[in-house]
Amino acid sequence: MDQNPFDELVSNIETEFNQALVEKRGSITLMLARIAGTIYTEAIAHGVPHVLAQEMAQDYWIKEMHPGAVIVTEGEDDADH
Repeated sequence: MDQNPFDELVSNIETEFNQALVEKRGSITLMLARIAGTIYTEAIAHGVPHVLAQEMAQDYWIKEMHPGAVIVTEGEDDADH
């Protein structure tokens, strides 16, 4: 059964919006990856050890990709004793 013209129009608009959203998210992800890479390379260029520079870039990436995430590293204690 064919869709009526209005339903077809709405469906086409929805498809276009979804495509635009995917493209926008992809562009943002690429931009964030470039920034994370720049954080790493700039840190290395200024003498920051590899592991620390990697953690700095990773922290940025996680905060941007998952703003509500909490980063816990080994040895950190979440309770005051």
